[in-house]
Amino acid sequence: MTRAQAIRKRVKLAAQLSSAAGVLRGSLLQRTLHHSAGCLKCAGGGGHPLWVLTVGYPGGKTRQVSVRPEQVPLVRQAIEDYRDCKQILEAISELNQFLLRLDRDESKEQERQP
Repeated sequence: MTRAQAIRKRVKLAAQLSSAAGVLRGSLLQRTLHHSAGCLKCAGGGGHPLWVLTVGYPGGKTRQVSVRPEQVPLVRQAIEDYRDCKQILEAISELNQFLLRLDRDESKEQERQP
């Protein structure tokens, strides 16, 4: 790959990045809440289904955010947007590393020339 090709590819990838304002990192889980006493639905074994966005942090910490059923499609899309942005950023980072190596190699060649 040439320098020009790498730069064109990097520009094309950067153009694919949507606004990062709505992205979410984490996993969407459906859980069932069971009350310990006083609930007929739970006593019958049904429980109360609920959606939770779970996000892991360094040190083993986890944050859970309850999600209303009508928010589930938006949360799913935001998680997918996050994953897409992350993949694009990784690809751009690889191209930037390639360009750094090219710069290094070109400067070495210039130093060798009389």
